[in-house]
Amino acid sequence: MQSRIFNHDSSPAPGLVISKYQGLPRKSCELSNIREAVKAWNRATPGDAQNYISQLVAKEWFSRGGRGLLLAGSVHGTKVNFFRMINNIGPKYDKYLEMLTPAIVAVMARDNEAVAREFGLVTGKTNEELIADAIKECAEAQQAKLLGQPIQRLEKEVREAAEALLRFLPTDSLGPVLASLAAMAPGVM
Repeated sequence: MQSRIFNHDSSPAPGLVISKYQGLPRKSCELSNIREAVKAWNRATPGDAQNYISQLVAKEWFSRGGRGLLLAGSVHGTKVNFFRMINNIGPKYDKYLEMLTPAIVAVMARDNEAVAREFGLVTGKTNEELIADAIKECAEAQQAKLLGQPIQRLEKEVREAAEALLRFLPTDSLGPVLASLAAMAPGVM
C-alpha cells in the first residue's frame, strides 16, 4: 500500500492583483482622450502641424488670461513644451494639460471640428445640420401661410422657424437680436 502526503497550506492568500490603471482617477481617462485627440489633429493637419497647433493653443491660452505653462517665448520652445505635455504622462503634465483643456477644445473645434467631434470634445449639431433645420422650418412656415392654415398652426411654424434661425447665433449675440426684434414690433413683444 502506498501512502500519500497532503500538505495543508495555511499561509495567507497573496495580495489582490491590481491593474495599473485601477488607481488612476477618472480625470486621466479624459486627459488620455485629449491626448489622443491632439495626436489625431496633428496627423490631420498638413505642413508644420506641431508649430501650428502649439501656436494656436498658446494664443487661445493667453487670450483667456492664462499664464505660465512655459508657452511664451520662441515658437520652437512653445512647440516643445506643449507636446511634452501631450506625450508625457505624469502628475505634473496631467495638471498642466488639465489647465489647457478648455483652450485646446476651443481651438480644435474651430480648426478641425471633425477631429473634435470624433473624440467627443464637441457635441451638438454641425453648422450644416443647423442650416438644414432652418431651411426645413422656414419652408414649413411658408407652406402653412400659402395653404391658409389656421393662425395657431401658422404661429407654431413661424415660432419654430425663428428658433431654428436663432440657433445660428452664439448665446451672447441673442440679446441684441431679440432687442432689435422687440423694437421692430412695438407693443407685440
